[in-house]
Amino acid sequence: MLMGSGGRAVRAVASMALVASLSAGCGDGGGGDNPGPNPSEPYSAPLAAELCRLCLEAYQQLTDFQNGQPFDLPAPYTLREQYYTPERYAGEPVAAADTEVPIAFVATAGETIFVVFRGTQTISEWIDDATFGQVAYTYVSGGGKTEKGFTSIYETLHEPIVQTVMELIAAGGYTTLYVTGHSLGAALATLAAPELQARTSLQPVLYNFASPRVGNPTFVQRYDGLISTSWRVANSNDVVPELPPKTVPEIRGNGFKLLFYRHVDNEEVIMFGQPVTDPLDVQAIEFNHSACNYYATLCDETPDPTGCKQLVGDTLGCHLS
Repeated sequence: MLMGSGGRAVRAVASMALVASLSAGCGDGGGGDNPGPNPSEPYSAPLAAELCRLCLEAYQQLTDFQNGQPFDLPAPYTLREQYYTPERYAGEPVAAADTEVPIAFVATAGETIFVVFRGTQTISEWIDDATFGQVAYTYVSGGGKTEKGFTSIYETLHEPIVQTVMELIAAGGYTTLYVTGHSLGAALATLAAPELQARTSLQPVLYNFASPRVGNPTFVQRYDGLISTSWRVANSNDVVPELPPKTVPEIRGNGFKLLFYRHVDNEEVIMFGQPVTDPLDVQAIEFNHSACNYYATLCDETPDPTGCKQLVGDTLGCHLS
């Protein structure tokens, strides 16, 4: 199975799951984690499946890069641009430390623009030394704070992505903008949506999958005020959407400060796999977080589950045929 987290370093997730369980009893710090739905457009299972399929293509983008092969998209999508980051992820077979790896692309189909972010093959680099630190989100005014590791990666990507979207819109004919990602890619998509809303003439519609929490309550409030249609698809047995914990102690000198994390609107719960009862059960964590398993479960909610799965079949590292 293709893994949004990858099998090589999911032990990092296990340790973070343990952190989450130890932190679960901490105070809320204000604000709920899953506010009631208030989207301008209702959740669409077929659209969710389509966007999750594009997330799988984002992983294929990395595989092709590693194999020295050109990357392209199947019809009806046209690949417009790929984006690279100098960030290294433990376990990725990239020879040089300064080699940039593909992590996002922009595509079009008909009147629609798609901004798609890849997750990493490991999760150990998500969090800076497992401190869950926060930095200012500066891409819109009053943006609060967001997770340091996610934000540092987004900083390497945001300007060329926004410029591509602006150029496509200026060329005319595009009416819809979708932003999507799985796992770390979901976090990057969440960071991208407010900036795209602020700097382009299209209102982004976000669907993401297996997203961790991205920012503090101020960021969430600002995000929810800007992005009117936003859906986080989460497997109820996946531990990653429970990370970072809602309350995180940050050690400073001889004391500590509490950092608060919340999810943005709105959550759509799916279910596959079994609950993780042992935070060191790597196999269960992998299965429950798999992008392939997310896609297969979403296909089952569409009018043609078999046809949906056949679009991927045995390609992209999945085995759905």
